[in-house]
Amino acid sequence: TGFVFDVQWILGMAFFLFPWASAPLRSCYLPLHVFFGLLLLAMSVASCLLGIIEKLLFSITSTYSEFTSEGILANVLGLLLVAFGVTVGYVVTKEDFRRPPNPEEEALSVHFKTLSEEEIPSSP
Repeated sequence: TGFVFDVQWILGMAFFLFPWASAPLRSCYLPLHVFFGLLLLAMSVASCLLGIIEKLLFSITSTYSEFTSEGILANVLGLLLVAFGVTVGYVVTKEDFRRPPNPEEEALSVHFKTLSEEEIPSSP
């Protein structure tokens, strides 16, 4: 996941922070950026869950069925991690949660054609 994270970070900086990328190029890359970001989030949550399970297997295997406090804490933390991952995935993929563009940003926005293409950007 380290390599994928590094590539995601570098490409995100190159496409969305620095002004060299054109709007059509940004709009083509945006779905890939969202997909790989969600993939990284899912892999991170899975890695955390595996770490929690490993800790439980090595430390409280014999007392796990007795509902020890460490086992309950680990299960609650696992449920919270899964809920966090699902919530972030839902918010990122839902159009209703996208930030509306400012009027001065419309010419540079990924979601609209630029004014240099001789079309007026549509308003949200």
